[in-house]
Amino acid sequence: MDHLSSNVPLQTLTHYRFRRWIVASQARLAEQNGAAIQKVSPSVELAKRIRALRLAADLTQLQLADAVGVSRAAVAFWETGRAGDINKHLAPLSQALGVNEEALLNGLAEEHIQAELSPDEADLLALYRLLSPSRKLNAQKWIERQAGE
Repeated sequence: MDHLSSNVPLQTLTHYRFRRWIVASQARLAEQNGAAIQKVSPSVELAKRIRALRLAADLTQLQLADAVGVSRAAVAFWETGRAGDINKHLAPLSQALGVNEEALLNGLAEEHIQAELSPDEADLLALYRLLSPSRKLNAQKWIERQAGE
């Protein structure tokens, strides 16, 4: 049993155990080939969603750019998977596309998929769910960079 008192919030206890597990197991990211990384690239998936939503809304890149307050080149940049400085534009972008920020970042379909997660994967998922939409995007980009090394 941990030395933490029972009045410590479960979230804090989970973070503590997760950090302890990382140190104890000397956890490292597994090596992946470039093709596997490309398949799960959050930037590429976000680019596809932005383009699909723009087309579904019957907007040109210029119209979307005007609605968001950016250049047409910025929209083209986003749609090619180079998300750049999209964080500060998430709210107006999602509003212009008619979806909430969560749907823009994570997809439109809500589907409950049964998956077996290891304890460390469950902790990572729980931590990820606590993040704001813009921080989720930052986390996805960071993981993508780490997986590419």
